[in-house]
Amino acid sequence: MGRKLLDAATPAFENDLRTWLADPLTVRSLEQLATTLARRRGTREDGRVGMPTG
Repeated sequence: MGRKLLDAATPAFENDLRTWLADPLTVRSLEQLATTLARRRGTREDGRVGMPTG
């Protein structure tokens, strides 16, 4: 059931990403955003923020 919901939602999600990020931002801006998000993710993972414990 979960996989079907994910598959059904993916096209709408990808369309929104295009509409709100890819279309209005330059390639350089998208690269900077990707770098920033990767750093943020790494920081959160290093701090085990949002990770299951136990």
